[in-house]
Parts: sequence; structure tokens; C-alpha cells
Amino acid sequence: MTPVNPSLAIPGGAPRTALAEGPLAQWLLASAQARSGPNEGAIAGCITGPGSAAYVYPEIAGYYLQWLAWRSTQFGTSADLTARAGSVQRWLARWLAMDGPPTRVHVDEAKDDWRNRGVFCFDVAMVLRGLGAAAHAQLLAPDARVVDGVTRLLESMIAADGQFVACVPHANAEALPDRWSTRRGPFLLKAAAGVIRACAVLSNVPATVTRAAERTFSASLGLLAREPHRETHPLLYAFEGVLNLPRHPRFHDTLPGLSVQFDILLAQAASDGHLPETLGMAAAKSTARIDVMAQALRIGYLLAAHRPQQPPDRVALARMRQALARQVRPAGSVAFARGADASQSNVWATMFADQALAFATPAREANAAWRSDPLIV
Repeated sequence: MTPVNPSLAIPGGAPRTALAEGPLAQWLLASAQARSGPNEGAIAGCITGPGSAAYVYPEIAGYYLQWLAWRSTQFGTSADLTARAGSVQRWLARWLAMDGPPTRVHVDEAKDDWRNRGVFCFDVAMVLRGLGAAAHAQLLAPDARVVDGVTRLLESMIAADGQFVACVPHANAEALPDRWSTRRGPFLLKAAAGVIRACAVLSNVPATVTRAAERTFSASLGLLAREPHRETHPLLYAFEGVLNLPRHPRFHDTLPGLSVQFDILLAQAASDGHLPETLGMAAAKSTARIDVMAQALRIGYLLAAHRPQQPPDRVALARMRQALARQVRPAGSVAFARGADASQSNVWATMFADQALAFATPAREANAAWRSDPLIV
């Protein structure tokens, strides 16, 4: 059973740093990370008005490490960033020791969350990716015990065909629902790419995990060409996986087809810049997800950098950028979706938005990060 967590308070008021010149970054540094209590160092999924979180979880901890690494490449490292990265890693050590370990750690022990019936490859891969990115950026010294614990979880998800499965149910747990996140699909490109990147940095990743990541990446490329997700969120995860490995041998052959798929998706954006949750659904009838809009904007500008002669619709991207900028609240966060409860701020959508708005003016110098490792959160 997941341990009780009496408090997931996220104290605000963190000092301004030179690495957080914008309101989104300021909010993420001030509000996203627990600064005290049993989950010190953990990252919240959503923050309520009073500054408290209902849950923290490992996937977003990996995102936050990736985001810190990306910020450091833009503005340099600092003691503040290294302290935050180290605190995340220490929480991950405690998470690995929990029963399961849980996919989400809730304040309320009685919370029945179906995600805690199993372990998800995507979530664990994001943890390893974040550790690798933070180590490469010299924000932390990898804790071998944490890396070993994470890679053991990944090893447990290698199937007979040598690829990762999407998730592994816990023994005697109720059946997991049939969703895109519980079965293999192109979205695992982001997971596999993250593991591949981490393997190039972290010295103690087993070769079995590296091979599984390569096989999963290759197989998922085939799925993206043949059976792309109809749900927008995981489809964009798939695109992110490809664009996170611009030096992969199959990158340039994959890019034209990916660009066609993205153009089809972008053409379905509403006049206010929002995308449908499912391809073919009217955007106006869908939940106007801000995380999805930020994902699409990142993909669009990276494709424009890689394919300047055949970029995505610049007018549509500009409209989307303006729409995303309008969603930034005075305090510096964004919600999960347009029209959401004003008292809630979404942490992963805020990270995506911070990066998306920065990608809107990408560098073009020869050693620009988009050519080698764009560090997509």
C-alpha cells in the first residue's frame, strides 16, 4: 500500500534567479517542488490556489530534471538549480523504496487510482531520461542506487520480443483499463528516445535496457508510419520522441512522413489555436488542452528548424503561439485546459508552455541544440 503522506504543501516565495527571467520559469521554481515534509524534492502534478498538491509522481520528477537541464543550457548552471536537481534525486530514492512503487503518490491513502495497479514504461523512462539530462548538464552526480532501481524496473518491462511493454500490472491487481497508455503504440518513441539518451550519459545502465530501447524505438517508428495515434496527446509524444534524437540513423528518413502527419494535425486547429483531443473531432467540441497546444507548438518550431524549405504553416503556428501566451496567468502558470478551475495550475503544462514559447524563436547557429539534443521536456 502507498504510504500516507500527511502534507504535500508546496511553499512559494522562492528567490528570483538569473535562470528564471520569465513568469513561467519563475512560477515553476517557486511553486512546483515540495520544499519540506515527507515528499521534499518531489514535483506536483497540479497546484491549488493555497499552494498545495493532491499528488506527486515520478514521471513529472523526470520532466522537471529535464526542464532544469534545458534551462541550464540556455542560461548556465547555478547552485539553486543543482540543489533542486539533487533534491529531486533524493525523493526518487525514497519513491523507489515505496511499495510498488506507486505511479502516483497521493495525500489521501484511500485514494483509488487505477494507475497504481501497475508500473508504466513511459513514466520510468522519463525518470531515467531526466537523471541522464541533469547529469549531462552537471546538475547532479547520479546516485548509482537510484539508477540501478530505475533500470531494474525497466528490465522488468522487457518482453520476449526484446521490446518494452507499455506497463506491467502488479501481482494480484485488478485489470488495468484498455487505454493508449496501457498498450504499445507510437507514443513509446518518447520513452525509448529518453532511455537511449540516458544510456549515452549514465555508465551503469545494463546493456539489456539499451537494446530494448533501441528495439522499441525502431518498432515504434514503424507503428507511427502504419498506425499513428488518433488521440492528439500521445501522437505528439511520438513526434517528440523522433525529434529528441536528431542524430539517430533513421531521423532524416522519418522526418518527411512525420511532417506530413503534423501538417494534417495542424490543419485541424481551431481559429483560437486549440487542437482537438482526437483527430477528426471538431476542436470546438473538444477540451481545449493547453499542454497539447504547447506540445504542438514545440513540434512545429523544431520542424521549421529542421525543414526550413518546407516548414509547417507559419500562420497557424503564430496563431497558436499567441493563443498559448494568452493562457499564461498573472502568477506565471497555466491551467490544464482553457476554462479550467482558476484555483488550479498545471505543472507539466507550464513546463511545456515555458519551453514552447522559447522554441518560438529558435537559435540557428551551427551548434544549436535542436541539431543534437533539444531536451524536449
